[in-house]
Amino acid sequence: MRNNSTWALSALSPTPWPPDAWRPALTILAGFGAVIFYVVPPLVYLVIAAAFHVVDLRHPLRNADQLLVAQLVGYIPIAIYLGYALPRLARLSLHDLGFRRPTAGEMGTALLGTIAMWLAVTLVGAAIVGVTHRHDTENAIALLAAMKTHAEQVAFFLLACVLAPMIEELIFRVFLFNAISKYVARVGRGVVPLAIAIIVSGAIFGAVHAGSVSQLLTVSVPLTVGGIVLAYVYARTHNYWASVTTHAMFNSISVFAIFVFHQKP
Repeated sequence: MRNNSTWALSALSPTPWPPDAWRPALTILAGFGAVIFYVVPPLVYLVIAAAFHVVDLRHPLRNADQLLVAQLVGYIPIAIYLGYALPRLARLSLHDLGFRRPTAGEMGTALLGTIAMWLAVTLVGAAIVGVTHRHDTENAIALLAAMKTHAEQVAFFLLACVLAPMIEELIFRVFLFNAISKYVARVGRGVVPLAIAIIVSGAIFGAVHAGSVSQLLTVSVPLTVGGIVLAYVYARTHNYWASVTTHAMFNSISVFAIFVFHQKP
């Protein structure tokens, strides 16, 4: 049954967290645990694969299929870990954290979010290219370019357009955005704390997609704007699947553009 005290809220209303939700020490510890569960299994897999000469760590893109496997190896444990940890950190059920069937209105918000995210990322990215004259390639795009067979391309599409949005929305919106929104609530009332949580979580989302220092500007800044849109969709709908849909559609458009036009969108 839906918790009406949580969901009888206007758009962009803060979630009324239970008093013991997102306890600082546990939340920080859980964050470190999430990093470990997300990073260590793929690294272990790649080290083992390199030991058996399946992967050349000096030229990893030569074995793009194994990089896809390594990424999948990282997705499974982090999904299980956060699925267990989040209700205990938030003191709310997964249903109340947004794991419920979206309404038609929420899916409409997801669609509008896709358009807004595409326009925002494209325009900001173009502005940065115009100023810096740099056109850095995101790691995922470089990986797609290294795909040699149709099977690898299909696997990449499923990973990038289905699994990656599900995992990243779990990490950056359900975990990070919610935790931040709890602790900035004292800043003010109404949308002020949510705006701070939206911007901060979006900035972290953008930063982790950088593959080098230079990409902190050329890749991270456009994706920070995209992360802000995703956080807004989640904050407005209180629905995990709405932000996943926006994220998945944005990634799908990006991958489709590369396949069709053979260029970075």
